[in-house]
Amino acid sequence: MAEAHVQTAAPRLPRIAKSAMSFQVWLLRHGLMGSLAAEIMVITVTGRKTGRQYSTPIGYLRDGETIIALSRGSNWFKNAVATGQAQIEIKKQKMNVRVEAVKDQAERERIFELYKRERAKNFARLFGVAVNAPEAELKAALATRDFVKMKPAE
Repeated sequence: MAEAHVQTAAPRLPRIAKSAMSFQVWLLRHGLMGSLAAEIMVITVTGRKTGRQYSTPIGYLRDGETIIALSRGSNWFKNAVATGQAQIEIKKQKMNVRVEAVKDQAERERIFELYKRERAKNFARLFGVAVNAPEAELKAALATRDFVKMKPAE
């Protein structure tokens, strides 16, 4: 899977989607998301242009002590990578983290395989292709996603 990484622009969200995401942030912060809290966290980033704080619900995976998230050109991703830091909230626990975009292709492929294993039931929604799709389709799906690693700030 040594294919070049292609970043795509995130579509602009309609007002109703932004409202739904704000409500989801509220539910997560109050511990009201049930079992989904094991897959969705709140990330708070500083805007790279505005300097304002933005909180967004995003999916995540644990990889040992590292938190991994994926994006498709989202603003939270651009802001987190630009500043190299964020605050995350998982199951009502806040943590300041260092953020690093995953650019190494071998590491991107390893994380992709982790998603295939750990998020098989949601894989098609996350990547736009079935977990058992032909290799060429899987490569194409991987090329459209960005990954970040988050580790506790020291």
